[in-house]
Order: sequence, then C-alpha cells, then structure tokens
Amino acid sequence: MNRITQVTRRDIFDLLSDGFDEPFGFEVLHYEYDFFGRMTTVEFLNRLYPLKNMPSYDSRYSNAEEDIYIHTITNPYDYPEGWLFNDDRFGLKNGDDEHLLNFLCEVFHPEVRNDKGYWQMFYDRINNLLRADNYEMYPKDQISGRDVYGWRDLTVNSFKMLKVADISLLLQLFNQGGYVLDFSTDRFDDFTKNVVGVALCARYGLSKGKSLEQFVKYGTEQDVIKLFNALVDHNESLPDYVRKVKGIDVNNDTYLKCKDILRKVSTESSILIEHAEELKKKFSSKYLNQEIDLMYKMQKDNPTEAIGKAKELIESCCKTILEEKGIAINSKWDVGNLVDETMKLLEITPKHIPDTAKEAKAIKALLQELKGIGSQIAIIRNAYGSGHGKSASYKGLQERHAKLAIGSSVTLVNFLWDSFERKTDKA
Repeated sequence: MNRITQVTRRDIFDLLSDGFDEPFGFEVLHYEYDFFGRMTTVEFLNRLYPLKNMPSYDSRYSNAEEDIYIHTITNPYDYPEGWLFNDDRFGLKNGDDEHLLNFLCEVFHPEVRNDKGYWQMFYDRINNLLRADNYEMYPKDQISGRDVYGWRDLTVNSFKMLKVADISLLLQLFNQGGYVLDFSTDRFDDFTKNVVGVALCARYGLSKGKSLEQFVKYGTEQDVIKLFNALVDHNESLPDYVRKVKGIDVNNDTYLKCKDILRKVSTESSILIEHAEELKKKFSSKYLNQEIDLMYKMQKDNPTEAIGKAKELIESCCKTILEEKGIAINSKWDVGNLVDETMKLLEITPKHIPDTAKEAKAIKALLQELKGIGSQIAIIRNAYGSGHGKSASYKGLQERHAKLAIGSSVTLVNFLWDSFERKTDKA
C-alpha cells in the first residue's frame, strides 16, 4: 500500500536529516537525532536489510555493506545528509508504506535508540505526521521495561469482539473524571502492572483515567478485556459504601450492562482468536491477513458476509499451499476438492493413517470430519452466506452461527498450514 504521501515522507526525512527548531524563552533551540542511534549506519541497516546481498553503487566494492561502510564509517562525510532516504535500494522514498513504517519502528527500538538523546521528541513529531495518513506507531511490547514499537493502520479496527459502543460504555464506567475506582496513581500502576504487565500511568504520563483510555486504544484486545475484568473484580471487593461514593454501584444499569459485555466476550473462544493471529503471522500474503481480519470483524455486524469469508479463507489457504508446491489448480474444483487435494498432497488423509497406529480408528474419523469442514461451510455459505442472490423472504443466520463457521475454518486452516510447514521443513 502507498498511502503515505510524498509530503509526509519529505517532512519525516527532513526531521531525521536536519532536525528541528523549538522556541525556548528568548532563544531558539535546535534538536537533532541520528536515525541509527547508538549503532553505526551499517549495524542499523543490517537489522532491516540483507546488505551483503544488495548491490554496491561503487564499482570498487562487491556489495552494499562494503559500499556503505567505506562511505559512512571509514570516510564519514562522503555521503550527503539524508542520502539514505533517496537511495532506491531501501525503498523509503517511493516504496510500500510498510518499508518506511518498519524502518521508523526500528529507529526507536530500545536496542537502537539513544535514550540520552531527544528520541521521544522525534518519535512524537513523526507519529503526528503519520497520523495524517492514517498510520501510527504504538508500544506493542517491552524489553527490560522499555517500549518496543510497532505500527498500525488507523483505518482498521483491530478489535474483533469488543464493539466501539462496548468500549465507550466500559470507559464511561471506569474513567470517572480521570480517576479509576479507589486507586492512587502508584497503586493503579502496581495493579495494571500485575494484570497486563504495564504500569499505565508511568507509560503514558497521564491521569489514571486518561492512561486507561490510552491503553484501550493501543493495547491488545485480550489484554484490554483482561484489565476490565480485573477492574470489575476489584470493584466488587470494595466495601459497598466506597463503591457508591465512587459512583460504581454494582446494581446500576450501566454496571450490569458492562458486566454482561465482559461476560460475553470473555466466554468467546480466545483460543480461536489466538489461532487466527498466529495464522496472520504464518501467511505471507497480505490478502490472507486482510481476510482473517475482515472475517472476525464481520461476525458481529455482518454474520452473512463472515460466513462467506470463512469459506474463502479455506479456499485461499488450499490454493496457496498447492501453488507453493507447483500443483495445477483445476478451475472446476470446489472448496471440497481443494481441501481433498491439499490433504492428499500433505499426506494427511485418513487412508494415510496405518491401521496399526494406536487409536487409528479415532484419528481417521477425526480427520474425515476435519476434511468435511470445507464442504459443509460451502453448503452453509451457499444458503446463508455472501456470494449468492437471496429472495425477499431471506433471513440470515445469527452471530453464533457465523462464529461456528469461522471457528471451524480457522481450525482447519491452522491444521493444514501446520502440516504444510512440517512437510516443507522435512523436504
């Protein structure tokens, strides 16, 4: 995707090349920050690019690593400021958004950034520029208590179970004008550190309520649900008079609605959600990643479309495996044929299980049922899912049916892909 404009790229490159000026009283202070932080340029770039396998622009040297080492370390002033951002080998100026976003996240990695410098100021300024094009960096992990950054597409809702209205109601309940229940700032940091591994006020530098809002915005859905459940448990451990003073009466309508929301999302299959996230990491195709996100997003708001996506996910997985192995795909194959051919290729059909194997009968039966998932979802999809015209009297299935189709498809796809990887590793 190329959504980051040339204007945004130019402004980011100018920041990293020339720094910026900031008024301070009657003075103007100038700030600069080297993108490679504590490292040399070559050390930093090797974290992102295979320099030894990339071409040299200097005919005297055999690869990019030798070229760049000579011109940035041995002779540090050979290249002009900002040379990297105009170098076509790295795709920062005209490449996909992902190239630039990965580069920027690496600039602010704890192993790279110079914590004695002004990295936080540059991080904030660059993030503001990215948000104009609907991207942002965010703390996705920690190393030794220091934030590791990833990037996110702001046009995509990353939560699959909590709706926007659900989140709004939960925050309305627990963010009481910047306060959260009976917590002091230190106790709230200790509490959140224990529950989700992050001291929220220390991380965001805001009030307890505002820090909670930031975590809901940047945290994973599983951690957000975990934290809200812990807040409910803590609230119910408080004396009744404390709860009423704080406005969190366990009998009021808002509180009961919030508990019902958390009960529903907490009992959904988090294992299947985790499987879906693992699949996104395994599949190299952006299309498949998008299909998985759309499928889960639609299960609440558009179950009909979600059922169609569940069937398409199976098709996409099978086609990817077959194409990787050079198997020609017959245009007449339906999803059942695709699953059958994929399982034959991977040698995981029931007939490949020897009768002498322990519990052979049960294993064969389970594989037979697994094999049939694709065909059964296709039947449901044809009647209730997307992709076919419907009569005026048509009534779609409910969210629970969509979850059944999605869960089944993810189970099948996860099994097929794991089998494919094992077979590939042994080859």
